[in-house]
Amino acid sequence: MRKVRHLFALVVFCSTFFSSSAFALIVAGFPVSIGVDGGVTDVKYRGQNEVGYFWGITGNLKLNDYSSLYTGYGETRADIPDSFDVKQSFTSKSIPLALQVNLPIILGNIYLRAGGNYYQNVFGVEKEEGWGLLGAVGIKVSTGVGPGVAIEMTFQDRGDAETSTVAVGAKFGF
Repeated sequence: MRKVRHLFALVVFCSTFFSSSAFALIVAGFPVSIGVDGGVTDVKYRGQNEVGYFWGITGNLKLNDYSSLYTGYGETRADIPDSFDVKQSFTSKSIPLALQVNLPIILGNIYLRAGGNYYQNVFGVEKEEGWGLLGAVGIKVSTGVGPGVAIEMTFQDRGDAETSTVAVGAKFGF
């Protein structure tokens, strides 16, 4: 039941974030950016290192020229050997919430992101959930409004797991 309440609270928060962003866009003209990301991930789980993949859906709400709020949903998958050296499926789902600091450049921006994430890890039949930290550095190339592309390096602490990701994404700014 506790898991359901945490998930419900996060869904409500994300729904509120995106609906308030749409309202802000209409009323006050706050820019919003949405995107999809995918990439290669190095997963460290209980002393094991394996390469997996990551995909995610993201959203940014611009606070001013130099900062924005970041959230979304992402999944990381890898096959990791267990104590009997048998590969088991590892899946980690996360919902991040972070502050992003943007340094505008001629055609886009360079950014740093720091915050937290709610995660849920599944390894074989073992499950773990909780809160962890995240950090990212990246570059987004766009005109500000319309399509753009981004490349970033992200680190996330997810309890017994740590992930380091290099991702490429497509973004669309309003």
